Amino acid sequence: MAKEDRGHVFYYQDELNDDFEKTKTLKRIDLPKDYKYIHTNPFFKAFSFWIYWLVAKPVLHIICFFAGIKVKGRENIKKVKKAGQAAFIYMNHTSFWDMIINQVSVVTRKRCNIIGYTDALTLPKPIKLIVEGLGFIALPSSVSDYRKFSEALEYYQKKKRFTVIFPEAHVWPYYTKIRPFISTSFKYPAKLNAPIVPVVSCFTKKKFSDKPKITIYIGEAIYPKKELSVNENKEYLRNECYKWMSETAEKYSTYNYYVYKKKEDDLDESKEEKI
Repeated sequence: MAKEDRGHVFYYQDELNDDFEKTKTLKRIDLPKDYKYIHTNPFFKAFSFWIYWLVAKPVLHIICFFAGIKVKGRENIKKVKKAGQAAFIYMNHTSFWDMIINQVSVVTRKRCNIIGYTDALTLPKPIKLIVEGLGFIALPSSVSDYRKFSEALEYYQKKKRFTVIFPEAHVWPYYTKIRPFISTSFKYPAKLNAPIVPVVSCFTKKKFSDKPKITIYIGEAIYPKKELSVNENKEYLRNECYKWMSETAEKYSTYNYYVYKKKEDDLDESKEEKI
């Protein structure tokens, strides 16, 4: 059982859809018609390579080091690589920085793609270019977009590039449990017959700081079953992933920096208060 700290209390109503991310300046938009899921431009490829290896990776490794972020189970990623495969990585979503820091912490010596909402496309153009160069892929917003999206996932899977997905979809800062999530995003590995790797960020109390210590736990790869259909595998992968993530969070996340409580009808409309 995680201990409570005197910090913020967040009141929620819907575990699937409530979002406590602070960057409310970004707005979700329809995917632009000229959006490219697969970049073939040699200049963009060169930019993507250099921005990742010469800037993002060393800088973020330094940040992770001084933040005291530890990673357990990295050998499970290496096993997938040794088998000549790429996996879909499923993580809990507890920070705006998850998609960048966890990429560097978890997928070592390999760039990966990160699936997210179109909010990132509303960033200033230079920042948006950097985000896309680091592997961001926007979720589709139309039927034709879904076709291109699926083609891109298959393309990158053949290129042995890992793909990061946050099945909880919304950010709950420092949340110590795993929120319920649907099986929709598990259709991708089920259709491509690709393994998934569950990953959980867990929080414990630091000796000399109220801020939590972060340890990232990487589970063993879970493979689709040959005897199951795509839809059956989608449910199977989701259930196995959720089970491992929930058990890991319950075991290793022992410190509530923020407190989350179910909102009652008679409570104030504000979702956050200081105590």
